[in-house]
Amino acid sequence: MTYRMLGSSGVKVYPLCLGTMNFGNDGWGCDEDTSVAILNRYLDRGGNFVDTANVYSGGRSEEILGRALEGRRDDVVLATKGYFPLGPDPNRTGNSRRNLRRSVEDSLRRLRTDRIDLYQLHIWDPLTPIEETLGVLDDMVHEGLIHYLGCCNFTAWQIALAQERADQNGLERFVTVQPQYNLLCRDIEIEIMGVADYYDMGILPWSPLAFGLLSGKYDRASHTGPGGARMNDPHENDVMAKWKQRTFTDDTFDVIDLLKVDAERLGTTPVALSLRWLLEQPAVASPIVGPRTVEQLDQNLDAAELEVDTDTLDRLDAATVPYETYLDFMQAGYLSRRTEDLD
Repeated sequence: MTYRMLGSSGVKVYPLCLGTMNFGNDGWGCDEDTSVAILNRYLDRGGNFVDTANVYSGGRSEEILGRALEGRRDDVVLATKGYFPLGPDPNRTGNSRRNLRRSVEDSLRRLRTDRIDLYQLHIWDPLTPIEETLGVLDDMVHEGLIHYLGCCNFTAWQIALAQERADQNGLERFVTVQPQYNLLCRDIEIEIMGVADYYDMGILPWSPLAFGLLSGKYDRASHTGPGGARMNDPHENDVMAKWKQRTFTDDTFDVIDLLKVDAERLGTTPVALSLRWLLEQPAVASPIVGPRTVEQLDQNLDAAELEVDTDTLDRLDAATVPYETYLDFMQAGYLSRRTEDLD
């Protein structure tokens, strides 16, 4: 099995990370027995990278992992996150020194471990100075509670500011960024991918199957999937409702139809082909898959060994390429002229 480097760190991770937001979720997730079965199959197939967060299932995801990983903790690169509230206390949210210290201690307790391999800020905190945030994270790295740092859902300027402040103050940098990225959501290619490359950060795409849409299981006419499908209920929260309204379009289903045709021709599934396309993108370290069943996990992991011809990847790329900004063609033209001048 070929492993990948976790950004600028020296850690090697499996090409697909096991996301555990489904673990212990009574709505659209899976119970503890199924969660443990998924984890065991992932480890048996060579996986070594597991991602969770303190808020997943109100802390139950971390608790399930803590019990399931007893005796195998050293075999896993374990990632979790902090920011979102776990209770009514107004100081139990955000990226303040007070909240992050408590969040890490609580995660360590639930995970039954003495260290977190990758600790990620779940989102930018506009109320806390980034120097305060980086300072407490740096403290916990040097105390051995955390090995590496990452961020999620940051804009390009927020990533750059954090990395520069870290350098200026001699603090630990982020080695990864975790944004949404898939064939139907390629916004990060406009700026985030460039800044991640500049700072040598590994990209850990979440929702690589666009909340299951790229599996091909949703109907074009009714916009519904099989029983239990997460996107059957667009009112779960405002973010999901807005995402579904923006994404469930004829253009989207045209892409899915193309994906199905190419997958059938290659003797694979739309799931594996979608993930394979993602694995071929620059700076992508390990897409985060979130199966609800062992069968779904197996389909996901097939992507790690799938070989796809360049023409197929190019066809999918052309069908979903994000819009071109004026800076894209303006700077490209300038850079090409500068190259000609140098010649």
